[in-house]
Amino acid sequence: MTSSRPTDLMIKCMASFVEDGDYVYHGLDSALPVLAMVYAARYLRRDFTWHSVAEPFTPDPSRVVLRPSTGDPSLEPESLGFLTTIDAFDVAAKGRMDLMFFGAAQVDEEGNINLTAIGSYERPKVKLPGGAATAYLFPLVRKIVVWARHERRVLVPRVDFVTGSGRARIERGLKHYLCTNRALIEFTREGPVLRAVLSGFTIDDVLQGSSMRIIVPGHVDTITPLSDEELRVIEQADPEGLRYEEGYG
Repeated sequence: MTSSRPTDLMIKCMASFVEDGDYVYHGLDSALPVLAMVYAARYLRRDFTWHSVAEPFTPDPSRVVLRPSTGDPSLEPESLGFLTTIDAFDVAAKGRMDLMFFGAAQVDEEGNINLTAIGSYERPKVKLPGGAATAYLFPLVRKIVVWARHERRVLVPRVDFVTGSGRARIERGLKHYLCTNRALIEFTREGPVLRAVLSGFTIDDVLQGSSMRIIVPGHVDTITPLSDEELRVIEQADPEGLRYEEGYG
């Protein structure tokens, strides 16, 4: 049984950015990044350092089973040891954090993300959980992959509040991507560029589902459905299908 569900295609998309030798980190509420790291380790056979806000250091990917909280240390068993979140910030400050995944309530044309407030900061329509160390980490991590819903209220010309500065990343020449439940987008000095569409969607679907201006190049890839083996790797780490509860499809 193969899968072309957007949630599974997002996991495949996010995993493609894990390279051999990378130091990879994720924070709280990160079901898709956890499964992307499992996929990268077990299906793509990437050799990388796994670290997370739960603090186990390099767990056994074959033993990882998704739980309702990605801050649960038992999610990542058989680790070599434990490394605190504060230590992770030091790793980033030294330029040794290669890849991090960030969720976002809003993303704009410069790659800025909002995890703080919808509306004005002083009188918000919605008060969001906040960015924790997002502002600190955004200019430091070599590659960032943001994941978000492909909706006009999410992909906007300008975020209501800049929690993480995409402009700072672009000015520093750091890699910055957005994986949605329709597409993969790269942020560049010229603006957001469409790099791939998820199987089942068209370029028009991508453009019409966004209020952000998106540049369409001459060639756009397609993220293909998962094979039986690919899906089996993900389902072994998420037997209860918790990944689908996030509503990406």
